[in-house]
Amino acid sequence: MVASRWNPAVAYRLTQPFRIETLERPVALERPGDVLVRPRMTGVCGSDLKLYAGTRDRAALSRKLPLVLLHEGVGDVVAAHPGGGIRPGTRVAVVPNIPCYVAFPDRYPSKAEGCAACRPGGVGENYCLEHLYLSSNTDGMAQSVFRHPGALVVPVPAEIPDRIAALAEPLTTVLAGCEKAPIFPDRRYLILGNGPIGQMVAIALIGFYQVSPDAITMSGHAWESRRAVAGLVGETLDAEDAAAFGGLRGRIDVAFECVGGGANGDTLAQAVAALRPGGCAVLFGPSERAVAIDTREVIGKGLSFLGCNRSFVPHFEQVLDRMRDPRLQRLLGEVIASEPVPVRSADDLNRAFYQAWTNGDGRKTLLVWPGLE
Repeated sequence: MVASRWNPAVAYRLTQPFRIETLERPVALERPGDVLVRPRMTGVCGSDLKLYAGTRDRAALSRKLPLVLLHEGVGDVVAAHPGGGIRPGTRVAVVPNIPCYVAFPDRYPSKAEGCAACRPGGVGENYCLEHLYLSSNTDGMAQSVFRHPGALVVPVPAEIPDRIAALAEPLTTVLAGCEKAPIFPDRRYLILGNGPIGQMVAIALIGFYQVSPDAITMSGHAWESRRAVAGLVGETLDAEDAAAFGGLRGRIDVAFECVGGGANGDTLAQAVAALRPGGCAVLFGPSERAVAIDTREVIGKGLSFLGCNRSFVPHFEQVLDRMRDPRLQRLLGEVIASEPVPVRSADDLNRAFYQAWTNGDGRKTLLVWPGLE
């Protein structure tokens, strides 16, 4: 079944670093339960920017490109199979993680017959290794309209504005990591990185777990341009200030690594040094290469490490319900750049990515999609 009004769909593909091109192609409801979604507002993730700027390793770039970017956002359902549960006109958050039993039903006919992560008793769909993931190994949301499984869109409550709902995906990822860590109001926390993910970790600790800002230390760069970020936590450190980190040694219960990339080795060393015996590190920032770690201190302190970079439907339901809270909306508003960037063409999108890539204030760039009149 094809929704003719939306055909052909326009997709904006990254074909090589710094080059986005327009592609027209048909769009259809290919499977029972599919919906067609028109984006309203999307967020630019650091993983999108690494592909856009070509900072991923060459093998990854050659494997992934050409690719339609963007996996964080909110849109409108414009077409759906009758009786599918989601009606056209519904505003939804898009779950970008498509687990094996949804992505490949011929190989995995049901959740019970899914991979080791997805089946009952497994670690969870957000750790599925046979998945599809928007803007990673399948096309993302930078399209005039796109097909998506109806089971992987979550209605957005009316009282949540688009600019806040567009942050649901990164906040769900943070929540998925936090829920596996020993988080209690009376413990001390270190957030390594003052970018959007680090900021959302602080918001999750304060808004979901009632942790006092005074119990949170955050490290990072360019604090003079990130005063709103500094207001979220009790203590801020320059990421290069070794003496300041020395004062944290053995005082932290849970550390969150939110940097990744080439700095990953340094930030993991800072986490290991700062953690108390029995402490825990939650890793959000991936590195392109393997990094060395002081296993003697890890073993001696009995430290544990948790990795998380995806979420699933229950996390979206929980986050969207909590996003009704005006206080949480105010906190999340501090993460967002001042004005969303409108996208009507490939050139608009290219300029928006370049702006996000060169932005030094640590805030999330949002894109607004005017769509059809």
